[in-house]
Amino acid sequence: MSLPERDIVLFLGAGFSHDAGLPVMSGFGHASKQDHDGLSRHLDQNSPDFRYAAPMLVEAAEVFVRFQQFCKTAPTLRYSDVENIETVFCIAEAMREADVNQIKLCKTYDIDELITKIQLRLWKVYQQYPPLNKERRHETKPETYDRFFKVLKELGLSGRLAVITTNYDLVFEHLSYKNEMQCHYPLKDPESIKVGGGNTPFVFLKRKNKGTVQGPILCKLHGSVNYFQDTSNSNNLYVANFLGGDKPIGKSGKWKDKPAIFAVDSIWCMRNKYGNGFTPAIIPPTYAKLTQQSWLRTIWNTAFNLLSHAKKIVFIGYSMPDSDGFLKSLMHGAMALRASRNVVPPQIFVIDSSQETHHRYKQLFHEIYKEINPLSLSEATKSIIPEILSKNDC
Repeated sequence: MSLPERDIVLFLGAGFSHDAGLPVMSGFGHASKQDHDGLSRHLDQNSPDFRYAAPMLVEAAEVFVRFQQFCKTAPTLRYSDVENIETVFCIAEAMREADVNQIKLCKTYDIDELITKIQLRLWKVYQQYPPLNKERRHETKPETYDRFFKVLKELGLSGRLAVITTNYDLVFEHLSYKNEMQCHYPLKDPESIKVGGGNTPFVFLKRKNKGTVQGPILCKLHGSVNYFQDTSNSNNLYVANFLGGDKPIGKSGKWKDKPAIFAVDSIWCMRNKYGNGFTPAIIPPTYAKLTQQSWLRTIWNTAFNLLSHAKKIVFIGYSMPDSDGFLKSLMHGAMALRASRNVVPPQIFVIDSSQETHHRYKQLFHEIYKEINPLSLSEATKSIIPEILSKNDC
């Protein structure tokens, strides 16, 4: 599969998915509590709402809360820090890298087991796509994405577009499929898996005929809720890339026109097939993240090459936090490589409602940062995005 140079790169952070009703990283703790409350109704085996996966997912939620409480005892942390999933996840990963083997949280947990519980907690919160859920649709702004993808289609950007994201969710994948712009993961021979009865892929993994990829290339820097690994071999990646069909998934009922892993019992279904070591391939945003997963290195390599060649890089909903030195190093390296090859620097645009965020980008990119007013994605789709993505500017 040929992955050509793309002249436009969209870099998506949690703010991109916010209009879909999904939490930003800093608000994960609050969202996790709300989700835990909803999970409790799935525990009663005599209830029509019972789900096979509920016991393991509720346990993961409770372990996450206990680990938050453990983190709160550190005088170096503020209360709000432990509501941020990146902070909590990175603490667990740092302890593993420091060879802390066990941790006492009411009972003693192996550190690898603790990290698996955190991954399950993340999976449960981000496996949803609220606009498709009638009960949760009031939380969302689907018209934002309708306008956004209308611009992409009207400007004919499908084959010129690459997407790099720190998000775990499937918002971009689902919307690409809905708008007939199916994206591609730049992965080397992952095992494609089905959950439920669907037969239609919503993301391409392989092409029957060799040739150029036509749809957007999608690099997920921290893994994804539809990526899975067997803990006995972390180099093997399994990707659920089929839409749910008309067959129930466990006790979760029937699904139509949705990525199959939206069903709560999907994780139970996959563990029945592949074993209890089958877990979401969701990666903490730390310096250690590339040391064990060869598939993740492939994604980061592709992202680096895309940043090294793009004429425009548009950051949407990514706050470029001071703590993410690894990502900044990726940017510095890509920009230095461009300069060594006499490649003209890209134009940098930022879609974010925070003036502070714009200030951080200006400090990082200096003169190649293009000044625009702070705007939310919803506001920007009505005004500045068509101008930014116009063909005439590249």
